[in-house]
Amino acid sequence: MSPVLASMLIEVAAKVGAPIVRQLLETRVGGMAGEMGGMIIDTIAKKAGVAPDDLPSLPAEDLEIAVAAAEAETPQLVAAWVEQQREANRLMLAELGRSESWWTWAWRPAWMWFLGFLFLFRLVLVPTLDAAIGSDIAADIDLSTMMTLTAWFMGLYMGGHTVKQALNQFAGRG
Repeated sequence: MSPVLASMLIEVAAKVGAPIVRQLLETRVGGMAGEMGGMIIDTIAKKAGVAPDDLPSLPAEDLEIAVAAAEAETPQLVAAWVEQQREANRLMLAELGRSESWWTWAWRPAWMWFLGFLFLFRLVLVPTLDAAIGSDIAADIDLSTMMTLTAWFMGLYMGGHTVKQALNQFAGRG
């Protein structure tokens, strides 16, 4: 959303006596809290019967009516947004609180770091060393083997649960 639109809507909210809309637009537009500001602007646009991008072209009187109408719904929007955030937090905490053994999840970051090191070594360190001392170490390290290893990891990491689910459905257990 453009800063011009935000400032225009803040000014209209102040003019029509919509303090909740005004405060939310002032504190919740942009950055991490932009979602709430976006919800408010969408509600104003819906009340005006136009797309959010068309709000600046509305006559002042129509915009004031739309902001005043949005003020009545703002508490419900805030409550819905807070509930959405609460549910997202609950899901994240549930994911963190799973009681799995460390090895059930640690293999993924370990392989990512290992593959990252291999590619750094082969594509940065070895050529630098070859250039510095005039050797030909890079010829001994096969990039196609590294790509095959990476492809196997990606297949297991990204497709492992998909394959497991498909096998379970095929076996009639899913």
